[in-house]
Amino acid sequence: MIKMIATDMDGTFLDSNKQFDYEFISLFYRMQEKDIKFVIASGNQFLRLFHQFIPMSEDIYFVADNGAYVGKGAKPLYLDLIEPDKLQACLDVLAKHQNLMVIMSGRKHTHVLKKDEAYLDVVNKHYRNVILHDQFDHIDDDILKLAVYDPTSDIHQYENHLKKLVPDNMSVVTAGNEWVDIQNLGTNKGSGIRYLQKELHIEPEECMAFGDAMNDFTLLKSVKYGIAMANAVDEIKHIAYSQCPSNDQQGVLKVIRQVLDGKFRY
Repeated sequence: MIKMIATDMDGTFLDSNKQFDYEFISLFYRMQEKDIKFVIASGNQFLRLFHQFIPMSEDIYFVADNGAYVGKGAKPLYLDLIEPDKLQACLDVLAKHQNLMVIMSGRKHTHVLKKDEAYLDVVNKHYRNVILHDQFDHIDDDILKLAVYDPTSDIHQYENHLKKLVPDNMSVVTAGNEWVDIQNLGTNKGSGIRYLQKELHIEPEECMAFGDAMNDFTLLKSVKYGIAMANAVDEIKHIAYSQCPSNDQQGVLKVIRQVLDGKFRY
């Protein structure tokens, strides 16, 4: 029996227009009736995610910033902050790549350099409470993640390079073709789901998760029923329990409906 359903957002729950079908609202309340916990597991910032799901947000669990933030509704349950020395070491590496935009995702605010103001429309799709800075110094905030954006949509060319230069206790993971996320080693969507499994006394065999990109690898590995989108990268399809229709075909909602109707093939 499924007791928890988790989903990535971009490329998974949301279609290409960054929207979801309003059928989700009725499915969500059906999940509530069956006491199935619904989890948003995303690289996006918590505040952005919370606002997207009002008025249901207080009854949703959030694994935000790729697992660095775990909470229910507006209440944080767990935070994994980047230590100042690690943060500075990563910023020093990224400063050598002026063509890339760096976002510091903080507990209170989102921090972006003024030189990247032209990309604020991109920032606002994923983050809230944005502050522009001349430089990343003397910032009064707890930092959960660094998100690096490549305007040319070819972030994979930097992945291995950054892995070699950032501190050994930091992870570098791509999210689609435009983004790479840098955060504490061992912090990921899977670690966030495992935290919730422990706190809620739910076994991996009672959990389902949906994903499409490499930052969903640990998410799908943390549950028995990991579902890859039809538009997922091959690595995700290879580890998945099964596949579902693409994000533009509302594949997540179709599978959730099957679960609620007792028609999912276990």
